[in-house]
Amino acid sequence: MKLTQKLILLFLTAGLAVLAGQTNAQTVDDQINVARTALKADRRATVAEAMQFSASEAKAFWPLYEQYRAEMDKSGAAVLKLVKEYAQLYPDVPDERAKVMLKDLAKLEQQLVATRNSYLKKIGKVVSPAKTLRFAQVESRLDLVLRIGIAAEIPLLPIEGRLTGGGELSVVAAEGVPGGSVVQTYELKATVASIDGARRRITLVDEAGIKTTVKAGPEVVNFDQIRVGDQLKVTTVQELVIYVAGEGDASTDGGVQLVALAPKGAKPGGIMAESRQVTARVTALDVEHRLATLQFEDRSIRKVAVRQDVDLGKRKVGDKVVIRLTEALAIGVQKP
Repeated sequence: MKLTQKLILLFLTAGLAVLAGQTNAQTVDDQINVARTALKADRRATVAEAMQFSASEAKAFWPLYEQYRAEMDKSGAAVLKLVKEYAQLYPDVPDERAKVMLKDLAKLEQQLVATRNSYLKKIGKVVSPAKTLRFAQVESRLDLVLRIGIAAEIPLLPIEGRLTGGGELSVVAAEGVPGGSVVQTYELKATVASIDGARRRITLVDEAGIKTTVKAGPEVVNFDQIRVGDQLKVTTVQELVIYVAGEGDASTDGGVQLVALAPKGAKPGGIMAESRQVTARVTALDVEHRLATLQFEDRSIRKVAVRQDVDLGKRKVGDKVVIRLTEALAIGVQKP
């Protein structure tokens, strides 16, 4: 296919720039017209190379093809109009408008199919059935390349829900050494889709097309620094460390907290961290079932399983088990 990736990207950039508010409507329309002219020439060249018409076939085919593409372009222009309307409403498309857009889109799809079928019949009268079928295949491929590219660039209509992210879990344990560490990381990313400055409300949309609206309280002193298109990133890290203290090792139970906020005038953000530590005593060891009974300072008791690689013969009642949990939360807003 001669529809190069560069040409497709030009078409997409021109048609969808308004989604990101990158330029004004006149500039977008100018870009679309330039892209369409280039696309039309490249498409014709692709069909010509693929079909290998004889002189008599070409004389009969190309006038029909020009009429066919003119009709298809009318429907394509109507589809593009819907895309631009969607861009203007995004991310909030009212239900009533969505119903109308669905109806219009279905009608346009029917028109495209009807136009193609009508002209395939006409083309079938001037070239062989085999070449008519080949032309239909070429057209389908060209349309599919464009439709997939455009569909991939148009964001799904967001729906209200809970923002989602992804995480990782890692476990570290030394062979034969009781305890170890578990680190769980969770990351959420979302884009600022709209801002209601009067009510201090921000609509966020994540990568899955889920949106939620949050209210920024007075503590968000840098609210006026937030812009549509900014990226919100929330990262949480939870680390659990468990180890058996050695003889004479001192361990202090309790917790510490840390809060650091972005300076005034910068994009909103901050880091919050908290660490808590408790110590338990081993009060019993069940070697057969590989269980250790731990007693905490509040007199509560819990039985925990011991890994197979740990030699319980080297452990004893009275051992101190230190458990430290650290949680950190980082929130930042930045330009993409």
